[in-house]
Amino acid sequence: MSLYGPDAGAVPRGIAFISLLSQRDLSLQLPINYVTVPGVSLTAACFPNKRYEDATAARCISNLLATGFRRIEADIYWDTSRRLWSLCPVQLGNTSTLSNSTMTTAEPSSRSTSSAMLASGQLTNRGAIKEARATFANGAQRRQDSSLSLTIPTAPADSTAASSVLPSVSSTATLTAGASGTSVVATSSASGTSPPDSSQNLLIEVGPYSCTPSADFKLLTTVLSGYLEDTETDLNATTRYLILNLHAAAPASDPSGSPQKPATSALPQQGDLISSIISSNNSIYLYTPTELLAERASLNYTETSSASSSYYQPDTAYFTVTVVNNQQTTSDSWPSEGYIELGKAKRLLTTYGTVDPQMTGYNFSGDAAYLFPPGYLQATPQVTTKAGAVTGGCFFQPGVDHISAINSSWSTTTIDATTQQSDILPLVANLTSCGISALLNTTLNNIDAATDYTPYQAYAYAANWAWSDGEPRNTSVSGSKVSCAALNATSGRWQATDCAQTHYGACRIGHTPYKWQISSQQGHYTNLDEGCPYNTTFAVPRTALENSYLLAAWRDYRKITYGESDPMLWLNFNDLSTDACWVRGQNGSCPYLPTKSDAQGGQILVPTVAAIIVFVLAALTIFVKCAANRQSARSKRRRVDDRWDYEGVPS
Repeated sequence: MSLYGPDAGAVPRGIAFISLLSQRDLSLQLPINYVTVPGVSLTAACFPNKRYEDATAARCISNLLATGFRRIEADIYWDTSRRLWSLCPVQLGNTSTLSNSTMTTAEPSSRSTSSAMLASGQLTNRGAIKEARATFANGAQRRQDSSLSLTIPTAPADSTAASSVLPSVSSTATLTAGASGTSVVATSSASGTSPPDSSQNLLIEVGPYSCTPSADFKLLTTVLSGYLEDTETDLNATTRYLILNLHAAAPASDPSGSPQKPATSALPQQGDLISSIISSNNSIYLYTPTELLAERASLNYTETSSASSSYYQPDTAYFTVTVVNNQQTTSDSWPSEGYIELGKAKRLLTTYGTVDPQMTGYNFSGDAAYLFPPGYLQATPQVTTKAGAVTGGCFFQPGVDHISAINSSWSTTTIDATTQQSDILPLVANLTSCGISALLNTTLNNIDAATDYTPYQAYAYAANWAWSDGEPRNTSVSGSKVSCAALNATSGRWQATDCAQTHYGACRIGHTPYKWQISSQQGHYTNLDEGCPYNTTFAVPRTALENSYLLAAWRDYRKITYGESDPMLWLNFNDLSTDACWVRGQNGSCPYLPTKSDAQGGQILVPTVAAIIVFVLAALTIFVKCAANRQSARSKRRRVDDRWDYEGVPS
């Protein structure tokens, strides 16, 4: 049974789901190193009371993954007494040698790990996953299962929406740290997390730490694997980044002291290497340094590979390309999320974070083909903040719009306990607008994400840069079709707007990410492309930093154009083809459904009766015109922008 089991309310639903999906789709052509994502430290979010219990850890990690955290930073400790990587900072030794006289009965875990309904309709049945993976490896795209419907789920009645302040928590429970010395407490494992033997159920108290032996690195990778598997055919599939800080576990005799450097013979061997543990659960999802180097050396291959699509090749405006003997190469590019997910069927990148001096003897070369080197997926610009605002280090620089001068690649900064809790959410939003990913390294509301996920969900949602709160709205309001996106100069965010209204439009200059111009005239959404000046194109921002530059251009234009009171600016983004499916291009069609379906109650549904009719007709077809119709069915593919043979959803 999968260990991935978030609280139902942690999974994005309704408008929140549509907002996340549309924002992800916008950035599919952008190199992943320029796309800002929320990050979190597991130590701060899951173990603030130094209690490392397997069931609680599994739920906490599940909630963080479900709410939208895409950078997961984990502290892992090499326990020489058990020869394994642990989440617990202290060595636990062999629990079978502990005296039974020290064991007492503990209250069972108040919350068990359970499965939750996922936040989208799955378009590929679970039994076909392995076959689909093999198909991807042979260069073919995943087939869409037309017998299943695409559903935009509604929010549960008891869910708490993210707001501009961290939600208050109802629980006042606290955990008491264990006394000095070692004691063992018998506790129950949550459903789906039962370890293989009874000794793994023990909650061992060593100094200030309380740990179950099964709260180890394998638990983390198993939960992550469950998440990736459960969402690999979901519409909200996204890449995840795992950053690992390596430590040596402290001895039980001195749990709060400095750990000793393990002897060479006590260091991890081949089967204990981090790459071995990750690969055992997540090898099919892993995008590796080996793949990156091969694709950088031959961009020609990636552009013509049947496993990829030129539509999802990363925008070359973001990196340099060198041509030698008709061979395109690059030294600084990263693939786009669309290429990784749709072309490669990969969703996980791993790297080292910090490495303690005690672990410098670790066999890093043994992981080199699977884990990126330290700092490879993270840059730390000099950022200064005050009262939730960014006062220095922002990559938005008025008057500077060339990509080489705005190198925000992998830029990440940490929000820790020095930031007041009331300033955290505004700071996340402002850092994101500056092109900087915010990594949370403090406990919100003094409570972990297993006990209450809502403040962490609010943090993750604060990193969403496109839509205003409550947007995009339902497409039918008082008989009008609010199916077109517009940027509000006052809020800096987008709103769903009636396409028949008249506004100016956003025009991208050439193919540059940060140069924008306002259309020469106002117009309806459907004819706005005619209003963009020469060498410009009616467009939509694809990242938070692109949006910041467009917002500045729009505000400057309104100042220059004396008396311009209209705050709305058309963006080339709409759901005219299919309600709640937002696409670029005035004639763009939804890649997730073959035809437009009615959206009622926030859902896009293929009616059950129609599905039954299709099933019956399909059966008759098999018996009457089997061979001919199968051939015809294989030839039917959807195209997006006349380039991508779209047959499924991100893996």
